Amino acid sequence: MSCGDIRNGDVLFRHAFQPVAFKGQKFAIEKFWRLSVDQRGALLTSLAWQKYVPEVRDVHNHGCRMASRRNAAAKAAKKYSEKSRSVYCGAYAILASSIRRLPGQHNLAEVVSAHVLHHPEEGEIAHADLVVVLDASRVTDIEATKTAIIARLWMMSSGPLKHECADDTDLDEHPNSLLENAPRGLYRDLRSRLTQAWHRVRCRLCSGIMRRWVRA
Repeated sequence: MSCGDIRNGDVLFRHAFQPVAFKGQKFAIEKFWRLSVDQRGALLTSLAWQKYVPEVRDVHNHGCRMASRRNAAAKAAKKYSEKSRSVYCGAYAILASSIRRLPGQHNLAEVVSAHVLHHPEEGEIAHADLVVVLDASRVTDIEATKTAIIARLWMMSSGPLKHECADDTDLDEHPNSLLENAPRGLYRDLRSRLTQAWHRVRCRLCSGIMRRWVRA
């Protein structure tokens, strides 16, 4: 059984948090699909692979854990404040095949390749990297390139799946109300019930394999 090969038909989720995905009280696409530059000049961001978050509740649990870790780290560093508090708001979905079609798209001539790679980290088996490799000779403005890629990723997204974590029930108004509908509409799980059941079983099997591999 392969537990690390992300296929074109697989769904990946991008989680949205306040304040990092917002400008004030406005949801900001460029901050939500934030891309960083690695030492090789490739663009990176993080996703969660549906294979290891097979149900919507798993997607949301993943997001709640991420927000909790960020807040705990800020408190440990004595940098926490209610204004900077990380609040998980929901997730958007995108197909692996849509990401891999980035090369050759209009206005993206500098994109050489786009990959989705399984990369567990911080104890999250579902974590995956989105890696966009660029032709440096064609890049004249890296921020403009990032903006063009982000716009295309947003156009291929669906959602949001809104959520309120147990840690955030004290908020008078949850920021998930500020999330925008994605261009491809609300996310719909098109898997049959039988397929969903199999995916839950597969997740447990693969999660056990991955945990043993990480401990080895």
